[in-house]
Amino acid sequence: MIFSLLKIRKKTAAVLVGIACGIACVWVVATWQNLSMAEILNMLLGSILFLGGIMLAALCLVAAFSLLRKLLSRINSSK
Repeated sequence: MIFSLLKIRKKTAAVLVGIACGIACVWVVATWQNLSMAEILNMLLGSILFLGGIMLAALCLVAAFSLLRKLLSRINSSK
């Protein structure tokens, strides 16, 4: 593969190939459905906002469980 010639790690190469496949799929669907660039950008922005919301919710859940665990450990250690 060309990534071995560029001396790129396997994980980095996998990420780059995944991004390239995603871009190719979006391009094929856009040409097949005759979508304009504005519609494609709207879908991209919506997807990014959706993923950002999921990541923010996961971060809040992790923080809440972490605080709850610390609180429970302090309560148990004081007894």
